[in-house]
Amino acid sequence: MKKKTDLSNQQLWRFFVLTFLLSWLMWLPGLLITNNLFNPSQTLSTITNVLKWVAGMGPSLAAIFLIFRRDGKIGVKKLFGKVLNTRLGYWYFPIFLLLPITLVLAHLLNIFFFNASFPKTGLLAEPWWIPVLFVIFFIMQFSEELGWRGYALDRLQKKWNALFSSILLGSIWGIWHIPMFLINGFGQHDNHLPFGQFFLTIVLVSVLITWFQNNTKGSLIPAFIVHALINLSGEVLPLIEKNNEIQGDFTVWIITNILLFLSVIIIVLFWGYKKLAR
Repeated sequence: MKKKTDLSNQQLWRFFVLTFLLSWLMWLPGLLITNNLFNPSQTLSTITNVLKWVAGMGPSLAAIFLIFRRDGKIGVKKLFGKVLNTRLGYWYFPIFLLLPITLVLAHLLNIFFFNASFPKTGLLAEPWWIPVLFVIFFIMQFSEELGWRGYALDRLQKKWNALFSSILLGSIWGIWHIPMFLINGFGQHDNHLPFGQFFLTIVLVSVLITWFQNNTKGSLIPAFIVHALINLSGEVLPLIEKNNEIQGDFTVWIITNILLFLSVIIIVLFWGYKKLAR
């Protein structure tokens, strides 16, 4: 048992170290350019922009490499097979509805208590583009979720209970995003998003994803859907109201995190913190 635990520890450490090395090293040129520490040529600027997006594939690339190194093609095929587990039954309803309902309710509460206005975005005016954008964001999750939930979550839950594993993974997931708050071209940086609110959202959503995944026999479909909905929400129902280019009103984001926290409390009470599943 001890040898298996030690091996699991090594696998997790290797995954997290490799993920951060792959992503952060590729984001480094963008950080240097943003802070005027390096003036690249046009060609190097193009390469840097490509690297910024390739770096986002760090978690999944690390997972595929480590699994292939240990289990070969069979292991990689098994990893991708988790995305093909689409028999989720009635769980599709909370997976698709929990986050959108939370966001709409947060905006309505913001309107009721703080006299805010409901966001008017281009996608709400042309809603037929929403499914198209969702599919694009869903496909993009192959860059991250094969790593975070496909590789790390199972191994974390072999060591700790589901709630602690979710909080720990969510914290690491949030920290991994730090360069995006420091580099031009990322929404986190360009929109001056508050890292504290972002970090809390990431941790809470991490618990929700574990709850979905543990109740759907380890399927990665919930992680793909929820992550895609998070990205989509910024385009449809943004959590900031821009007062000017630098300062925004984050009240609705605070309300959203409160609602997500209440959802997590209810889940823990009814499903238990050990497995978040019955």
